[in-house]
Amino acid sequence: MAERSICSNCGNTLKGNWLVCKYCHQARWKMIMPYYVWGIVFLAGVWWLVQSKITEALNSTDLSGLLIIIATATFSILGVVMLLMALIATLRGLFVKKVSADQPNMPMPYLATTALAPLTGVETNHLSAAPIASPFPEAATLIQPAVLELERPSEQVIFCQKCKNENAPDATRCSRCGTTLLPGAGVGERLVVFIGSLIFAMLGFGAAYLFFRFKPEFGGKDWIYLAGLIVFGVFVVFVGLFGSLRKIPLHERYGTRAKRHASLNPWQAIADYGSAIKTAQPTQAFDYMLERAKLYQGLGKTVEARADWQGALENINIRLEAPKASVDLIKQRAEIFRDLGMQDECAMQMLQYTIEKEKTFKSKRSDVAMGWEEGLLKGSDDFNRQELDKIRTEILANPKYKIVGQCKNCHSVVDLGAWLECTNNAKHKKITDMHPIMSEPISPL
Repeated sequence: MAERSICSNCGNTLKGNWLVCKYCHQARWKMIMPYYVWGIVFLAGVWWLVQSKITEALNSTDLSGLLIIIATATFSILGVVMLLMALIATLRGLFVKKVSADQPNMPMPYLATTALAPLTGVETNHLSAAPIASPFPEAATLIQPAVLELERPSEQVIFCQKCKNENAPDATRCSRCGTTLLPGAGVGERLVVFIGSLIFAMLGFGAAYLFFRFKPEFGGKDWIYLAGLIVFGVFVVFVGLFGSLRKIPLHERYGTRAKRHASLNPWQAIADYGSAIKTAQPTQAFDYMLERAKLYQGLGKTVEARADWQGALENINIRLEAPKASVDLIKQRAEIFRDLGMQDECAMQMLQYTIEKEKTFKSKRSDVAMGWEEGLLKGSDDFNRQELDKIRTEILANPKYKIVGQCKNCHSVVDLGAWLECTNNAKHKKITDMHPIMSEPISPL
């Protein structure tokens, strides 16, 4: 964990890696000066390499020349980034908001201590990869989300991100420092995105140059790899420009403020998540519903938490009806059933997810990689396959849950193991119509 210290100006707690105080912008010179020193050292090393080694390295075809080129590029990036960070911190430190000795510091966070209430769920009789009807028909749907009234609206307070002043929930600017209370991305954040994109683009272009310079012979695939590296560099630059210049959507701004208030004032965070849900697309609305449900559950508001989980379930069902829906949606639906306390439904959906996920792999367990491209693909698939095997092993340890399939060698429906192999004979490979079942039916309450 990073060490923390206290700002001598405003008295707020600072993280050990902050170059300036986040609240009053007072510079931390003991943290900034090493960035200047190391930035100059790296750039001095680059100057020396360029003057004495780079020409020889460019004309060389052995490994030492390649290492010198890589070191030059790496030191250049590190030196520029460290000097930019130090310069930005210095400029921010010029605008220190002085705090008098009698001015109160940041208020203590509003903490909820209400115990968690247990959840019970309504069980269903049949589950599949298709969308599942909501177990709570009285709750609101995704298109018209329920607006749950807060029982204690007077406890909503917006804390200013800059000076930590308490503001009314309908305020748009801080009453003390005038800072907007619904900020988007700051200049520093946008600059980091842009510089990061330039670094990755330089790595892509550098790799393309080294590949072209040191590759003895070029074939058909080599030109494809070279073009891919160049396209990657150009793409990253455009992504960086878009990320640093884009207008932050309203739902993201509400979501960011809600995360900041989750511990400071959960009631304000709940209200902000509600505003974000109204303006967000289904994918983002789903995430906001889950976050709001956690806050409701932490405050002991079980009914409201269940309503949000039900809204998230409706969200999943609608998105699963779309063509080429992501298999990961099935896993997310299983996690919602788990939150609702519906363990059987969760287990069935998780098994269904592992079956559908394995169908997306491009290699089989028995395949043998013949080249490095196939080796990378096979290695990635095998790693993901191990995770699925682990999930199935844990669930199938309970004899109540099974996976069955049609074995063409046995000419019958057979039980399958954690590796989706026929339990009658592991060499039987032609298994179709795989799906999970329960040995005991789920009886409705």
